[in-house]
Amino acid sequence: MCYFKKVLFSMLLLCLIIVVTDETIAAEPTKFYEYSNAKGITVINYHSFGDYKEIANINITKKLFREQLMMIKDNGYTVISEPQLIAYLQGHGRIPEKSVFLTIDDGYESVYTIAYPILKEMGMQATLFVIVKDMEMGSRKGVPMLNWLQLKEMSDSNVINVGSHTYDLHWRGNNDSPKYEAMILNQTKDGQPLTNEVRQQLIFEDVTKAHKLIEQNIGEKTTSFAYPYGAYDTFAERAIKQAGYLIDYSTTSGYNLFGSGTVHIKRIDSSNLVSVEELKKKLEKQQKQAEQQYKNRDIQVEAHISSTNISISAWLKSDLNAKALQAKEARFELYKTVNGKRQLQRNFGSYLVTASAGSRMMKTEENTTNYEAGSYSIKTIIVKQDGSKEVFWLNFSK
Repeated sequence: MCYFKKVLFSMLLLCLIIVVTDETIAAEPTKFYEYSNAKGITVINYHSFGDYKEIANINITKKLFREQLMMIKDNGYTVISEPQLIAYLQGHGRIPEKSVFLTIDDGYESVYTIAYPILKEMGMQATLFVIVKDMEMGSRKGVPMLNWLQLKEMSDSNVINVGSHTYDLHWRGNNDSPKYEAMILNQTKDGQPLTNEVRQQLIFEDVTKAHKLIEQNIGEKTTSFAYPYGAYDTFAERAIKQAGYLIDYSTTSGYNLFGSGTVHIKRIDSSNLVSVEELKKKLEKQQKQAEQQYKNRDIQVEAHISSTNISISAWLKSDLNAKALQAKEARFELYKTVNGKRQLQRNFGSYLVTASAGSRMMKTEENTTNYEAGSYSIKTIIVKQDGSKEVFWLNFSK
């Protein structure tokens, strides 16, 4: 009798629809893609290397730069490449749990004479954002700039990835005052007034000119852009998007979360004003904050899986009791794991959340009868009203 009860119990278990949570989804694949992935990444930004009095506030000595990179290496951080960063921010790339990314702004000659050899020696990469007109002029604020031959050599080495910092929009009006940055200022260098729409067109023409000249001179396309002084508004953003840049960087300090998107990447500055110990503490602090934020993320997903069907519900914790609706829409994407990598198969579509208190949930359902055997993932993306995104991966086998 006991034997039959066990058999009956086992059969009932097989017939049950499984409710999947963040902790129980297909343990092994989830562990590989989610839990051993970085919860956040810090981007460290540099400018000038050496000891130029004209730009003392953004210099870093050769010695200190080397010591900072050694600290990064000695503390188990991996310096990743920009393609890795983009895939991670898009929500489908896996990077080591302790990862950092390096950028350099402006394009001073000291990048070639000091930073490049050290990066090359240590097997690290960085993305360099150049102000093209200043390069063509040969100097900025009295400090020598890179030339095209130097830039091409660094690009060809794959140590330096080249991005745009505009052609000639890295200036401020009102005697170089903050909040008068060219990207958000409705006037030309000579003081002529501009409408927002004309400024947007001028930005588009400037940044398009910049990346075309970069491509002509180094033989590589650039899809990376850094806002001068970190200044942007709606019209500047539209121009950058229109120009086809894949990723853009701000000067807002902080870390970047998995799946958070490739717009307005946060960065922390480093220079002679930041000691090795201070940089170490900042990296450790941001690592802990990212892990905590990931743990407390707003997105919630429940899935019911059977041998022929998957149904998914997605919502935000913040929408359960709040009057103001936080979620805007949910998107569901199907991936298949091929040779250890997720490959997008198709989109399930986009679903708007209902604003009523009783139905702040987005749902989709999929018949899996005709799926080929293999490992699959469903990426749930919830877009919030403020434009930010939260991502959840659900893994299953067929």
